[in-house]
Amino acid sequence: MVRALNIDRLLWLFSNVFELPISWPKESNSFATFAWVHVGNTDLELWASTNNKDLPVDCQPPLIHGFALDPMHDLGDSIAKLAKVGIQCKEPKPYRTPSGAGTVVTNFTNSVVLDLSSESCCVFFCAWDPDGTIFPWTERLTSQQRSARDRREFLKRGGGVLGLVGLAEIELSTPELSHAMAKWAALSGEGPPFSLTSDIQLKLLSGPQHVIQSLTFEVTSLESVRAFLSSKGLLGTSRQNELTLDPHATDGLKLKFREATSAVK
Repeated sequence: MVRALNIDRLLWLFSNVFELPISWPKESNSFATFAWVHVGNTDLELWASTNNKDLPVDCQPPLIHGFALDPMHDLGDSIAKLAKVGIQCKEPKPYRTPSGAGTVVTNFTNSVVLDLSSESCCVFFCAWDPDGTIFPWTERLTSQQRSARDRREFLKRGGGVLGLVGLAEIELSTPELSHAMAKWAALSGEGPPFSLTSDIQLKLLSGPQHVIQSLTFEVTSLESVRAFLSSKGLLGTSRQNELTLDPHATDGLKLKFREATSAVK
């Protein structure tokens, strides 16, 4: 989740400049304005809260505030499995709304992984319910069906003008590196680095704050991305094997690009 004071600039960058599909159209309500952009293997949630008092004073937006973990099968089973290896989760909290028939339905259920989270970085399980009614699209899709739909549109667009493959790495700093390493190793059974999915890794590093420092995306051709970003005045640091977006275009957020291994000649 990317926390911003206003999501319009980032939403325009990803959807209009980079030509990536919008998974959840921009929506505003009493507590936030938000949208999802599909980046190949996950959705990037852009979120502007009406109140940022939940964040530390030195970690205000813009901020990459955290990420969701998919329960392996059942949410309760996933929580119980973590408890066995000494990782505690918050009591699951369902988000319920009335349906058109007048009944109350569960849209999704969240559970924060307490031992991996802080006020400045939230790691949580999110289990979507197939009977949810808050979805902005007209067709009734399960979470898996929605992901497949977005994936098809993403591939149809060729990963947008950047030739995006997907999110590859989340870089997270922590003041208690050895403690965090042990907890993530217990969760994943491996590492470091730690695999969040088959194609997204978590990299931990020592730092004064528990905060996500950067997101790294893989592309089919780094040279093509270099040329495009340069032509648009969006190129930040430029190295042989890695590029960054100009931080002025992302309000200071650090977004990196590297060439996908399968694409390396």
